[in-house]
Amino acid sequence: MSPKKSNHNFKTEQTKTTTGNNVLKYIGLAVVALALLGLIFSSVFSGRTRGGNHFIFGSYGGRNIEYTYDNAFGQAVEKAMANYNTGVDQNNQFYTFIRYMAWQEAYTSIVFNTAIAYHLDKSGYEPSSRAVDRQIIEFGRYRTNGEFDEAKYIAASQSTKDADRKMMREQLTLATWGQDVLDSQYHSQAQLDFLWDMRSTENSYDYISIPFSEFPEDKILEYGVKNTKLFTKRPVSRITASDEETAKEVVSKYEEKRQNMTAFSEIAAQYSQDSYKDDGGNMGATDYYLISDLIGAENTDTVFDLDEGDIAGPFETDYGWILFKADGPSEAVNIADRVEDIRSYMLQNEVGMLEDAMIAKAEELRVKAIAAGSFKEAMTQNNFQVQTTAAFPVNFAADSMLGGSPENSDDPVLNGTASSDDFWSNIVPLTNIGDVSQPVVLNSSVALFSLVVSDTAEKMDYWPSLVDYEVARSRQTDFQTAVVNPESKLFDDKFSEEYNRIFPDQG
Repeated sequence: MSPKKSNHNFKTEQTKTTTGNNVLKYIGLAVVALALLGLIFSSVFSGRTRGGNHFIFGSYGGRNIEYTYDNAFGQAVEKAMANYNTGVDQNNQFYTFIRYMAWQEAYTSIVFNTAIAYHLDKSGYEPSSRAVDRQIIEFGRYRTNGEFDEAKYIAASQSTKDADRKMMREQLTLATWGQDVLDSQYHSQAQLDFLWDMRSTENSYDYISIPFSEFPEDKILEYGVKNTKLFTKRPVSRITASDEETAKEVVSKYEEKRQNMTAFSEIAAQYSQDSYKDDGGNMGATDYYLISDLIGAENTDTVFDLDEGDIAGPFETDYGWILFKADGPSEAVNIADRVEDIRSYMLQNEVGMLEDAMIAKAEELRVKAIAAGSFKEAMTQNNFQVQTTAAFPVNFAADSMLGGSPENSDDPVLNGTASSDDFWSNIVPLTNIGDVSQPVVLNSSVALFSLVVSDTAEKMDYWPSLVDYEVARSRQTDFQTAVVNPESKLFDDKFSEEYNRIFPDQG
């Protein structure tokens, strides 16, 4: 492995069109930026000199990730801070936030650079002296009017020359990694054609959605009548203790003082660890189902069977040990007055029932649309607002190489469609204009889609370069994810610990 000049395919296509030329220029710059990701700061791993206090923020492969104000990490922090708007008082909370973000950004870049150097060293790679010489001549500080100035080089101190050679060697290491790992790609024409076929056809769909919240009111009332017990209220108070021993102590104290009208509220104020503490434990009239969610139906029956003033529990829950006191009798339920409460309950606890009802309704609408020969007309006649998606290809998980996504919309109903098996399995079979999908369950609603437009784009002249760029970006992301994996045996992350040591009051 040795340093070599990049040979991107896009260079051969630059003369085709003015538009193509500009696009290729930007893609080329983007690929170079990927390949030289470690060079976004003015120097790399060890920097120029070591000075002042230094802090070890972790290590990769046994190589310390060290901070001093003038090494690569320090320069990275300085550059990152300059990229943020720091024109605020340093005691301002916003300044504290952006400083943390800048340090985190700088630290992450140095971790990646350190990992690259480690893996290249393990592979046996080392830039040749001649390659370092060329780098100094072409990019070093010893240039006048765009030419290498030999006199300026001779006049420099030996320590400066040594530091420059070290920096150039490290830059060559990063550049070589970028070229070999990110840029060394070959895509056959068959691969490129296959990917383009996936991207080139973009479809747009008319659609309607039926939210679960539109479950018919008569069905809600019917459910409420069948489940009256769930919506029965009883005024109760509670105390939540952290452990069983404390809860039993609370029971004993209450039994000793229960003749005192304020005994329970006083004990709650002293012992309870929940949001009702400040109200003396008073929950007010509370639905059966809300208590059941905490302690189960059987224990809730016990609470609702209590005589006024008696207590039940303690019951072990996810939130601690809870005991309840009956403050009054159960209240009769008027289901007609509880429609919205019952609807809310069903949206949380009876989703399957609501989903089945909305799917059945969507199926009826689908049959009507097919019979009418017009999706939009049938939906409008049934009082539904028809919306239209942006154009997008078959692009599961929204791969940027393949273009658009069904989620390119302000409609929250379409959130998550890009990675929904149910969505794609119902959309892909729609090949003819006017075809109507099976019902699709999306974000607490059921939707129907109808193919309305299908267009095929002309192939981009710069398509091979765009593929190179997207693959390089994906490789870089995969590498970065692997480097900072918490389970990595090579990466030891001490960022938070060291950052808080530097800024103990604002870490």
